[in-house]
Amino acid sequence: MTAMIGEHGAIKSAPPRRLGHGAMLALVIFASMVCLVLLTLPDMVKWRFGDADDMMRLQEVRDWLAGQSWFDLTQYRIAPPGGLSMHWSRLLDVPLAAVILMVRPFAGEHLAELSASILVPLITFALIAMTVAAITRRMLASDQPALLAAFFTVANIGTISVARPMRIDHHGWQALCALVMVLALIGDRNRRRAAVAGVFAAFWMHVSLEGIVFTAGCGAWLGLSWIAGRERCRDALPVFLAAAAAASLGFFVSVHGFALFARTFCDAVSPVHIVVLALAAAGSSLAVRLAPDGMIGRGLTLGAVALVAAATYRLWAPQCSGGAFSSLTPLTYRLWYLTVDEGLPLWTQPATLALGWVAFPLVGLIGAAHGLRSASPDRRPLMIDYLAMLVIATLIGIVVMRASAMANLLAIPGSLIIFAPLWKRAQAISSMLARIAVSAAVTILAVPLTPACLVLAAVPYKPTNKPAQEQRIESCLAASNMVHFDALPKSVIMTTLDTSQALIFMSHQSAVGAGYHRNVASMTDVIRFFTADDATAHDIMRVRHARYAFVCPGDGDALTYTKASPAGLASRLEEGEPPLWLKPVQTPGLRYAKVYKLID
Repeated sequence: MTAMIGEHGAIKSAPPRRLGHGAMLALVIFASMVCLVLLTLPDMVKWRFGDADDMMRLQEVRDWLAGQSWFDLTQYRIAPPGGLSMHWSRLLDVPLAAVILMVRPFAGEHLAELSASILVPLITFALIAMTVAAITRRMLASDQPALLAAFFTVANIGTISVARPMRIDHHGWQALCALVMVLALIGDRNRRRAAVAGVFAAFWMHVSLEGIVFTAGCGAWLGLSWIAGRERCRDALPVFLAAAAAASLGFFVSVHGFALFARTFCDAVSPVHIVVLALAAAGSSLAVRLAPDGMIGRGLTLGAVALVAAATYRLWAPQCSGGAFSSLTPLTYRLWYLTVDEGLPLWTQPATLALGWVAFPLVGLIGAAHGLRSASPDRRPLMIDYLAMLVIATLIGIVVMRASAMANLLAIPGSLIIFAPLWKRAQAISSMLARIAVSAAVTILAVPLTPACLVLAAVPYKPTNKPAQEQRIESCLAASNMVHFDALPKSVIMTTLDTSQALIFMSHQSAVGAGYHRNVASMTDVIRFFTADDATAHDIMRVRHARYAFVCPGDGDALTYTKASPAGLASRLEEGEPPLWLKPVQTPGLRYAKVYKLID
């Protein structure tokens, strides 16, 4: 304990020094990171990723570090020899590669990759928690709710979905971009904050073009705010769009160079998107300066700018009018796209799953609406901005389930508008036992996972498979199992679309196709192989130069193919009844997988 000298030389104890908000926030985030590590420890030990895309991301980093060009995003072990053109961004490979290069000299390749798979998501989580805390602090004008928001970030279905260790795909970065955009655009605005929002919007769109929807929503809200007469928003929309256009150009050149300026992609930022953003920025800049006064005049002027931008996109890229998945064949659309639950609307999901994802955003919306009603006049614009952006995020999450992670994270500040006053009242209770009990009850109710848990309790989830079968499927697809494919000669293997990533990641083998929509021809051939008659399947395997075929009985894709074609090859291979031109192969150490070799 520190001491100080009193007036007459007496030594007095100094009061303990209290930690500042920044130090407390750092401690809270560190404790949350420890919780995340403990939660995902089994995944780390088993080298188990959250999704097949995580393995593909790390394989992309491996290829780059092994000498593949920065500008070449082709995965050559899918659909060889031409390979699969990936629509991902090389920029997200940088932090993973940096950790690997730092750790590899001291710990070897495996531990270096494991370290990257743990540390990079934890960094993403820390940035997300800091941003959620900053939004909460701005809205509630208090440090304590901000600290609580940072801690609650770890107990959020959004974090568990996109920002936990071993989850290295781009979804965590998407959520971070959305939150930074909200932080920059709520409340008092200036050009600098609008520019920051535009840069992060550009980065999100570069990481995944799905970000264009939230970007458009934010742009629309900025436009509506100006139309409604909020003069503080006068320059926000032009600056936001100009920054997004300029940053998009920078990101595009940094990753693609100048080689793709003549190409238009419907699933990634292309010159058409940059030009449309620049047109919208120039048009909105003129609109806010030349439009007549009044809501009608402003609305018509800004509406004309939007129509010009939309017409430019439609005339330049008519092939993109159906979206990024319009090139899929009917077979691939039905037996692949419609089976990828995370990309479908919530209303197509089981009730338990849908309610679990939307329950907490609804709590946040209720809290935001309550905060707006009770806000002082000077804080109402801030509350209106937050409510509008949470509505946009929630609607996007309803249409595309994986986007609900963003809505769940953004709902934390809104939920605390309800629970922060209840917590203060609980702390004011004179009886210690009652104070502890009420405080505990309020805390439990405020935890973001509570609504989802209540939904699960009300509507119990019914698994599609028995536990023993689930265990067999997991063991078959496990990394420790896939390594045994190295016992086979290096070759092309025909397997289901969602198994290919684990196969190429854990062995030296290649695969015919994988679940990525630019891979239409090979995806279609894979599905046709498993659902067609023997003669057609035989021809496909020979054309694709595949020497082996394998399935994990009962896994999602195999089950889909079996249901679609009960007499098809997938069903026969699972039952161990292959056609005459496929010979069963015993691979040492390989569990549960059915492996066959092409005879001729």
